[in-house]
Amino acid sequence: MNLKLRRLVRTPSSEQYALFDPDRTDDNYDPLSIGKLDLHYTPDGIYGTFLFWQQVADKFEPDQVRAVVEATLQELSEPMGLPAFYAVEYFSPHLKSYVLYSNESEDNEEEEEDKSRDDSEQQPDTAQA
Repeated sequence: MNLKLRRLVRTPSSEQYALFDPDRTDDNYDPLSIGKLDLHYTPDGIYGTFLFWQQVADKFEPDQVRAVVEATLQELSEPMGLPAFYAVEYFSPHLKSYVLYSNESEDNEEEEEDKSRDDSEQQPDTAQA
């Protein structure tokens, strides 16, 4: 497995990464999503959650998963000079049960409706009686 991280969110004290395997692709030939990593930085160490989708986790022995988690955390923490301590939970949920809840789509739908309404109001009436 070739693990690639793509940072999704960064705050002064946390980061969220999407995990991909560039050696495997989805139906659109994009790198396959294999999980997610959430990290929170404190003066005492790193806390977080490491997720491998169940379809990926099923292919690894527990010691292999631990090695990937530890190598990833070491790679992320050493260059930043963070304390060596970390406590990261590991889960392997099934991707079929994954849902992202966001109000972004609601806002976009409202904006599209407003834009559509504005466009129809600005259209000149070309029909003559």
